[in-house]
Amino acid sequence: MAKKYLITSALPYVNNILHIGHLIGCLLPSDVYARFCRAMGRDVLYIGGSDEHGTPSEIGAAREGISIEEYVDKYRAKHLDAVRDFKLSFDLYGRTHTKLHEKLIHELFNRLDSLGMIEEKTSRQPYSVNEKKFLADRYVIGTCPKCGYERAYGNECEKCGASLDPDELINPHSAVDPTSPVEMRETKHLYFKLSKMQDKLRAWINSRVGWPKTAIKIANKWLDEGLRDNPITRDLKWGIPVNKPGFEDKVFYVWFDAPWGYVSISQAATDDWASWWKNPDCHYTEFMGKDNVSFHSVFFPAYELAMNDGWKTVDVLKGFNFLNFNGAKVSKSANNGIFLDEALDIAPADCWRYALIASTPETDDTDFTMTRFTEIVNKDLNGLLGNFVSRVCKLTDKNFGLNVPKSNGTDSALAARLDEKIAELTSMLDACEFRKSIAALREIYGIANEYMTAREPWALVKNGDTDGAAAVLNECFQMIDLFARVSAPFIPDTAEKIKNIFGGNHDLSWPTKYEHRIADGEKFIVPENLFTRIEDTLVTKTTNDNVTK
Repeated sequence: MAKKYLITSALPYVNNILHIGHLIGCLLPSDVYARFCRAMGRDVLYIGGSDEHGTPSEIGAAREGISIEEYVDKYRAKHLDAVRDFKLSFDLYGRTHTKLHEKLIHELFNRLDSLGMIEEKTSRQPYSVNEKKFLADRYVIGTCPKCGYERAYGNECEKCGASLDPDELINPHSAVDPTSPVEMRETKHLYFKLSKMQDKLRAWINSRVGWPKTAIKIANKWLDEGLRDNPITRDLKWGIPVNKPGFEDKVFYVWFDAPWGYVSISQAATDDWASWWKNPDCHYTEFMGKDNVSFHSVFFPAYELAMNDGWKTVDVLKGFNFLNFNGAKVSKSANNGIFLDEALDIAPADCWRYALIASTPETDDTDFTMTRFTEIVNKDLNGLLGNFVSRVCKLTDKNFGLNVPKSNGTDSALAARLDEKIAELTSMLDACEFRKSIAALREIYGIANEYMTAREPWALVKNGDTDGAAAVLNECFQMIDLFARVSAPFIPDTAEKIKNIFGGNHDLSWPTKYEHRIADGEKFIVPENLFTRIEDTLVTKTTNDNVTK
């Protein structure tokens, strides 16, 4: 049986509009990899969706004065628009607030409970005096004891990254009612015995291959500090209700239920879901920002391993650093960043896809600016790719008509250079090295441009060597066909436009080497320009809008 490839993208909270940080932090790289795997002929299940539980949804709904269900549906619709607009090829972009997901969580909890991995404990939890209710960690805001940041949450400080408990915060208050002081009171919760998984999880982490250094470092930090039992229930109304007597008024902690959304969404996508999730020979890759790594490198695999029920654990956890905009964190409230409901007013989706992949924050946090965006689009897409395709088609039409000129065989030196770059690009995509993959793709475009510049088919025509010019242009058409195939995972709309130059008669399967697939005399069309140059005035306007609006 052919090897299966399971690919999941982190499930964004439906508490705001998605921005370019979400796109490059999980959604886009996972899509590029999934498209590449499909083009390679692999059996792929590619899953994503909305994380709809937890305090962000409750807080957002309260601030907008609508029900949580209305709030979740409102922003999920906007997320689905972004999935469609940016051509993200999920087999299913699902959600976690479903009966199917609830059934799965209840079954999984029952198994952990039956195995003795769940324990009831009384603990001190934050309580809002004015609101007369217990608060989840993210409902508590106060000053971070580590760095002094005044808007740290009860579970973490987003500024310094410290993991916190609510009682560590200085001057804590409710996130919904800032006037309400918060005090610690006793309440009972269910805990997962994470401490019992220390050795098993350490051995599992040590067996992983191909993880980024950031992901390994985060996982080992938790292990080195010693795993502690963690509560998996919360005093909330919104979420998956706890299916245990005495806990009917509580819900499961979002980070207990959310990762299993990959499974429940898979169950909704295909009846054959177990051939991915219960198959040790399946290759599983996860994509996420570094803020999610601890949950996917420690907690989620710990739950899977504790069940001893054949669950597929992740093989490669591709964790990304943060993409900042103009030197600061992307923030809707601070009017800093490009949000996906506005991005297409600036440039087409393929421009964003290519420029963001070229800027992937794989090793460090990366600063993204409109100047950088413009330079990448104008140089690579409009210059190397678009201009080459346009020049070849127009020059051929002018001198030979709308049929591909006759070849005199493959240029062996050219083929050798292209084969080397195809192998490099394939290797980089297989390893999920995205910036290096764009570098290899750019070099393929560059080789084609160098070839045409050196051969000067226009000069050959002028000097009467029409056979020589025909051979050069034929080679250029073969490279245009190659462009469509190697570009398709990155810029799918453009790849389709290039494919349609030849009437859509050639598939976009992944090439193992450079080959002549376009026949002598094959009809072609002169396409409209694939890209339009982005002018500096747009850069200035977009930058000013982000500062002043």
